[in-house]
Amino acid sequence: MRRAIAENQGAGVSPAPILDEAATVAGRTAIRADTVELSLRSPRIAAAARPGQFVDVLLPGPGFGYRVAEGEEAWRDLPRLRRPFLIRRPFSIYRAHASDRGADRDTIDLLVKVVGVGTRALAQLEVGAGVKVLGPLGNGFSLPPAGAPAALVAGGCGWASLAMLARELRRRGHPTYAFIGAATVEALPVATCEAKARPALFRDELPEACVTSDELESLGVTVALAAEAGGRVYGGLVTDLLEKFLRGEHGRGAHVYACGPWGMLRRVADLAERSGAPCQVALEERMGCGIGVCNSCVVEVFLPSGEVGHKKLCADGPVLDAAEVNWDQNRG
Repeated sequence: MRRAIAENQGAGVSPAPILDEAATVAGRTAIRADTVELSLRSPRIAAAARPGQFVDVLLPGPGFGYRVAEGEEAWRDLPRLRRPFLIRRPFSIYRAHASDRGADRDTIDLLVKVVGVGTRALAQLEVGAGVKVLGPLGNGFSLPPAGAPAALVAGGCGWASLAMLARELRRRGHPTYAFIGAATVEALPVATCEAKARPALFRDELPEACVTSDELESLGVTVALAAEAGGRVYGGLVTDLLEKFLRGEHGRGAHVYACGPWGMLRRVADLAERSGAPCQVALEERMGCGIGVCNSCVVEVFLPSGEVGHKKLCADGPVLDAAEVNWDQNRG
């Protein structure tokens, strides 16, 4: 899996500086029992954010530098904790609503899946609560040439890295296809609704009464959802849908973008290579600092010279060309 690494790798890098911004919770919407969309009022980061980038969120805690300014009621401490939250939590920028893009909320949205104490505390914050946000961090996605189709492939909450990209692609007029998979229909990371019609390119694979994403359909994105357990979506792996797409006429000249479990990403990279489709992947790893200091998110890659090297996902990624990742040596 050693297709030539694209020369424009890193073209999605934002020149904006990293900002440390005090943000307030502007809204929260439950998507699933364990997943919420959290909207943070963070105007400077919202204006600078690009698809594929992420932020590091620091939760308030006792004795950790959170002081309430006179008359400022936004800072509300969580219930008393035995210890403060010392480490920031990384989250992909799910959406960005900045005033210079025609919106007036100046917010960033995060897709938060509860997996531990920190994410549970974040998901339970009330509107008006305060957090600190560091960002935008990392390198974003490089966009395809004008008019080229794009296939976005997500496994579970990997969709959080791709949602903002879908909006930007449609804004620029790219034919955009979204394939989102999970273990069950109930675990899908998007709000679902009854499909008005099955996508023509997957009519044989999708059940008669299937569900889709109303939000994405309204953007003009062709959507196909998958669940390993089956149901009112494609019954199987989301990569099955990508494989069929790349073999068909709609997939000619497509650029592939993916985020999800490592095993899924490896399969996506393999399918893209076989089809000759450029492929970028947003990789997930533990990120202790988010700025390239702690070395907790290092992955092995092939350098342009052909030699083996290493990259820090928080600083050099999280988006990498799939061809440069040494899939045999990294986990998954």
